Amino acid sequence: MISKIDIAHMRSLAENQYDFGTGITVVCGPNGCGKTTLLEAVYLLSQGFSFRAHEIKELVSWKQDEAIVRGTFDNEGIISNRGVRIHMRGAEARENGEPVRSISQFFGKCPSVIMQPSDIELLRGAPETRRRWLDEILCFRSPANATTLRRYKRVLQQRNQWLKQNKSDCGSAVGGDAVFHILTQQLSEIGARLWTMRLALSAELSPIITEYYRRLSGGVDEITCSYKSSILSELGDTAAAADASPSEAALQEAYLRKLQSLETVEKINGLTMSGPHKDDLALKISGYEMRSVGSQGQCRSAAVAMRFAAVDVASRYVCKPILLLDDIFAELDTSRRDAVASLIREKGCQVIIATPQVEDLPFTADALIRL
Repeated sequence: MISKIDIAHMRSLAENQYDFGTGITVVCGPNGCGKTTLLEAVYLLSQGFSFRAHEIKELVSWKQDEAIVRGTFDNEGIISNRGVRIHMRGAEARENGEPVRSISQFFGKCPSVIMQPSDIELLRGAPETRRRWLDEILCFRSPANATTLRRYKRVLQQRNQWLKQNKSDCGSAVGGDAVFHILTQQLSEIGARLWTMRLALSAELSPIITEYYRRLSGGVDEITCSYKSSILSELGDTAAAADASPSEAALQEAYLRKLQSLETVEKINGLTMSGPHKDDLALKISGYEMRSVGSQGQCRSAAVAMRFAAVDVASRYVCKPILLLDDIFAELDTSRRDAVASLIREKGCQVIIATPQVEDLPFTADALIRL
C-alpha cells in the first residue's frame, strides 16, 4: 500500500502532499482539477510507467522545467521511499535514497491495477492493447518473464532491422544470410518460451475472467477467453493444441518451420511476419468475438472482469495490489455498480478512487481528498 505521496509540477498539479487511508480513499473535485493525475502519480511510483503517457516528459507541467514525485510504500511491513525526477531529457529514479537504473525497476514489488472508462479498448481495441495487458500480468507472475519479453523485443527489432536493410540495399544487409539465420534461430527460441508463458497465463486467467463476468452480468450470459495464435494451427487443431499445452520444444520447432516458410516473403516486405507480436487474446460471447458483437455494457463488464483477474494474479504472485479507479461507476448501470462495489470489498485491497461526485459512489469512503 501507499501511505503518502508528494507531487510537484506534474501535469495540472502544482505542489502538495496527499495522504491515503488503508481502505478506500476517494479523490473528488471538478473535471480538470488533477484527479486522474494523482492516480497516475501513484501508478508511476508503483508500476514504473504511466498508464496514459507515451513519453515520460509529458508529465511535466506546462512551462515548468521538471516534475518531482515522491511516495512512501508499505509492502507487508517493509517500508520503501521512492522518488522520480522528470525533465525534458528523461527521468531519474531513487529508492530509499539510492539511485536505480530506471523507473521500470519499481515494477513488481508494490503492484497497482488501474480501472478506467477507456478500458473498453481492451475489448474494442487492436490486438496490441490486449497483448500489452497480458504481458503486464505476465510480469506479476515472475520477474524472469520481464527479461524474456525484453529479449524477444530486442531480437525482433534486430531481425526487422536486418530485413529492412536487406530490402533497401537489394539483398546486401550486414552479415548476410548467416546473421539472418542466427537471428531467426534466436527468435524461435525466445518466441517459444514467450508462447509457453502466455499459454499458461491464458489458461489461468480464462476461468477467472469467465466467473467475474458471470457475477457482473448477473448470470445473463457467459464469455470465454482463449489465446489466439497462428502457431497453434502449425501444431494441428488449434483447440486441441491449446488444451494439450504444447511443449516449448514443439513450439520452437513449429515457429522455426513457419519462419523458414516465410523467409522469401519477409525479405520482400522487410518485416518479421509471424510470432508472439502478432497474437491476440480472444474473448467470445455465444461463440463470437466480443470486439465485433458485444454491446457497450457487455464490453465494459468484460473489461472490469479482466482488471479483477489482474488483481487476483498480482495478489497470488506478489501481494495485494493498490486498486486505482478512475470514475468508472458513471459508465455502469445500477446492477453492475453494485456488483463491482461488492467485488472491491471482497478483495480487501487499498483503493484510491477518483470521482467528481462522492455521493454517487456505492460505498462509504474511509478517507477523502478534495482537489
